[in-house]
Amino acid sequence: MKLKKILIPAFVCLLSLFVLLSGTQTAFAYETVRADIPVDCLEVYRNNTHTYELKIESENESSPVPVSDILTIAEDSTGTFEIYLTEPGTYRYSIYEVTGNDTNIQYDSSRYNITVYTENNEDVGLSYTITACRSGADSKAESIAFQDIILSDTATTTAETTTHTYTTIVTTATTSVTTMEHKTDIVNSIL
Repeated sequence: MKLKKILIPAFVCLLSLFVLLSGTQTAFAYETVRADIPVDCLEVYRNNTHTYELKIESENESSPVPVSDILTIAEDSTGTFEIYLTEPGTYRYSIYEVTGNDTNIQYDSSRYNITVYTENNEDVGLSYTITACRSGADSKAESIAFQDIILSDTATTTAETTTHTYTTIVTTATTSVTTMEHKTDIVNSIL
């Protein structure tokens, strides 16, 4: 009899708990949000056909995979890495330029550390904030931008050197004439 008095209330409590838990939702499904990470590729002086190849890599396994991990962007243009966010979290990526094989171009070696903060906003669902910091810098970057440089242009370098040397000779002769005004006949015969 004593056993029935203990087992019946325990059974009723367990049954009530089971009914209560089976009626609740255990997981919340968030509406997916697309995060865009814009990247600027600046103009390459004296080269109107240059393209940049940029790569994004996840820094942790829990980060959502980008739609594409490579962007090919023409100079003086902007491209966008797209990431679909499905739940709140902090996701880290790095973006850098893939070094090309043109020996006449110095490829930008910048690497940007990207953090995507995703949170549940009760009014609108998932929302996100993106911060970018250039590797080695202490502050946030205003934008993610890459700038390649042409290393040399032989014709331009030679012309600039010749012009500079000629200007130096003329300046020296003018200075000599100015400092020797009282002997202009001798200087004029030398020139």
